[in-house]
Order: sequence, then structure tokens, then C-alpha cells
Amino acid sequence: MTNEPKVEEATGEDKLAAKHTFRILIMDTPEHVDQLKTACKDAGHSVVPATTIQEAFRFLDGTNHADVIVCAAHLEDESMFEFLKRLRANPLHKDSMFMTLSLAPGPIGGQLNDSTERACRLLGADAFVSMPEFDAAQLIAEIKKLLPRVPLMEKSRLESKRKG
Repeated sequence: MTNEPKVEEATGEDKLAAKHTFRILIMDTPEHVDQLKTACKDAGHSVVPATTIQEAFRFLDGTNHADVIVCAAHLEDESMFEFLKRLRANPLHKDSMFMTLSLAPGPIGGQLNDSTERACRLLGADAFVSMPEFDAAQLIAEIKKLLPRVPLMEKSRLESKRKG
């Protein structure tokens, strides 16, 4: 049995109707994943947290989807570049919206941001966001720029209804 990451639904008053709920896959360190997950859930999105490339692909290669993938620019033991290359090489995920997030990169990471952003764009990232300090409102605003008009789950449901 695989240990696939679980979708965490929005909670409370911000929970949106399914046809308006977007699914965000977040890949970062455990402490940053929790922070990012909270911001997305508070905005009414479903969230899939992953802390490794393997976890992310266990989710993505199943029957699931993500409307937007947010990946840390500076992963501790893995390569965000490798994750993005694999994602873009896969026909199922080549069109997935991908945001690279440089969250509190520190002095060395800050100096590398320009070259990291260029490399990400060349590999197919749709956005690069640098936040020396976490800002939930900015994160959600940047994610909104990448969201499709209709969530993938609702789009699939409508297509199935048309066919059947």
C-alpha cells in the first residue's frame, strides 16, 4: 500500500462549493508546508502537502490532480529543478501550473534567486515568487494569477456529464 499524500479540504466559513474549490499541491520543508497549507486552506482551497518529490508524484501519478503546484525554490535534500523537469516531461502534468516559491531564502539563497528564477523559467515554471518574509495575502494573490477559470475537478465532472 502506498503512502499517498492526503487532500486537506478548506475548513470553516471559507470552505467553498466544490465547483469553486481549487486544489493546491505544496512541496516544501515540513515547517513551511504547514504555514503555506494554512494560508491556502484559509483562502478556501483544498491542499495537498508534500515534503519530497516522491510524495508529490505518489499523489500526482494516481487519479488525482492539482490546479497549481507550489514548490520551494531551495529544497533541503532534493532538487526543485529535477522535480520540475520530471513534471514537464510527463504528458499528464506538462501543462500543470507551477509556482516556484523562494521563502526566506537567507543570504546565500537571496543571492541565487536571479539565477534560480531564470533556470526555473527555462524549465517551464509559470511563476517565481520571492518572499524574504512570509506574507499569506501575497501568496494567495500569486496563486490566484495561476488558477484556471474552472477547477480541474469541476471541469472533469462537466466533461463526464457531457459524454454520458
